[in-house]
Amino acid sequence: MAGFGHLFKNQAQASCYAAFRPSYPSELYDSIFKFAKLSSYDTALDIATGSGQAAGVLAQKFKQVVAQDQSEEQLKEAVRLPNIKYGHARAEETGLPDSSVELVTVAQALHWFELPVFYKEVRRVLRPDGAFAAWGYDLCEFKNAAANAALHTLYEGTLGPYWSERRRLVERQYEGMEPGPEHFGEVKRVVIDTMTTEMTVSALIGYISSWSAYVTYREKNPTSPDPLISFKDAYKTAFGFKSDEEKTTAVWPLFVILAKDPKPVI
Repeated sequence: MAGFGHLFKNQAQASCYAAFRPSYPSELYDSIFKFAKLSSYDTALDIATGSGQAAGVLAQKFKQVVAQDQSEEQLKEAVRLPNIKYGHARAEETGLPDSSVELVTVAQALHWFELPVFYKEVRRVLRPDGAFAAWGYDLCEFKNAAANAALHTLYEGTLGPYWSERRRLVERQYEGMEPGPEHFGEVKRVVIDTMTTEMTVSALIGYISSWSAYVTYREKNPTSPDPLISFKDAYKTAFGFKSDEEKTTAVWPLFVILAKDPKPVI
């Protein structure tokens, strides 16, 4: 597989991603550290870091965070902290020394990787008592049936043909993508239902603008009306909103794959 760097084709999309993607709840990180039971917190590796959403949180816990991504556009938008070292690399070839990190994380990107090769690389860079965590989230929902219907029409109808087939792996919550016993001695799945964000209409439109399917649709249909215009009208009507700055709560289903006891790479 060529990778996923092609998904962020311009700086505008990367900027939208950095500005409008949801933040991960503290319960996510609590579940990771409770499972991992790490003996030290020297170095974490955040793969496919994007704009550094997870790396910034990990930097509060670890002495150093190595954060890598294939997209130069994404890395330009990344949060800058003194103990985060950003780099351009493929997930399957991190270039890090053997047994050099305590934790490897992947946020909303595992579906793009060559898993057998990737899991072997994770085992190689992890220390013997290290751990791995990968998580993702599906389409958000609102406490409003008409708003949900409008979003699903956009997601599955208008933009449906423009999603990569790998997006279906997210919709299945990474089922079957867990590392096997040849990679780790212990593997666990966790579902967290507390990923919520108060979003204005403007923020929601910005978030959707970062979708790869939306960007591809606009490229393939340059003379067609922007589907976000009709969606925004339907969404505001559903809630009775008059302003783009009115807000409501969006809820995302968040799922996590956890693994520890990495098998030695021979």
